Amino acid sequence: MKDIGQVVKAVISAMIGIGKKENLSKDFGRAEKHGPLAYIIVGLIMTGIFIGAIVLAVGLVLS
Repeated sequence: MKDIGQVVKAVISAMIGIGKKENLSKDFGRAEKHGPLAYIIVGLIMTGIFIGAIVLAVGLVLS
């Protein structure tokens, strides 16, 4: 479960454009060790949540 939390943290920081170089190198090392599938899945889920939030916000403003 700790690994999933780190993947989510890495994806969120990548989406908003913040992060440190040492964390980036740790993320690349983790992706090389375990594969990029977790990052891809979490990235797709977070993108869906982001798009849903935008659609919800626009719907609330326009109603």
